[in-house]
Amino acid sequence: MKQTSRGFKMDEASNEPQEVQEIFDWYKENFGFVPNLTKVMSAAPAALRSYWLTQMQLAQYGMLTPEEHNIIQMTVAVENRCKYCTSGHQMAGGAFFASEEGDLEAIRNEEIIPNEKFDALRSFTLDVYRGKGRVSDRVLKHFFSAGYDKARAIEVITNIGVKVMSNLTNQLAITEVDEPFAPLAKGLFDTEAVYR
Repeated sequence: MKQTSRGFKMDEASNEPQEVQEIFDWYKENFGFVPNLTKVMSAAPAALRSYWLTQMQLAQYGMLTPEEHNIIQMTVAVENRCKYCTSGHQMAGGAFFASEEGDLEAIRNEEIIPNEKFDALRSFTLDVYRGKGRVSDRVLKHFFSAGYDKARAIEVITNIGVKVMSNLTNQLAITEVDEPFAPLAKGLFDTEAVYR
């Protein structure tokens, strides 16, 4: 059985519970493979389904665009020094959401995004996350002046929540980065000392 360096499951069993197999099948159909994060989370079906269903709800009912969801989640992944999610969101931004490469590189390098509206979203995400939701009126007004509203502010929180689930899972398990986006993980965050 394939495992992470910490012994967390990182493969597909022949007898996965139906609630897990449904998600594995969705990933195979939509991405052609089951991501290692999904395999790790499958040890706790309630956690996996909470993560997956929240992502599905954001995609189906979210008021932010798919590109904006990805910007928020990549911003949180960088903040949390998660190699797995940072590289995954960088790949997804280019492959699925038509993000500008310069925007993705700016997020990765913790720099100002050239697109001013997206940079306001990145900045607001960091203020909300670092402040645990306690942001000043000035910060909120800046977010609104960029063209966002109260509903989208709450959606930022939802994106933060779902990304914290995956980031912390990856950090705990030391999830191996999947081959399709492994090249993008090179040079990211030296976190090895944390685990000693």
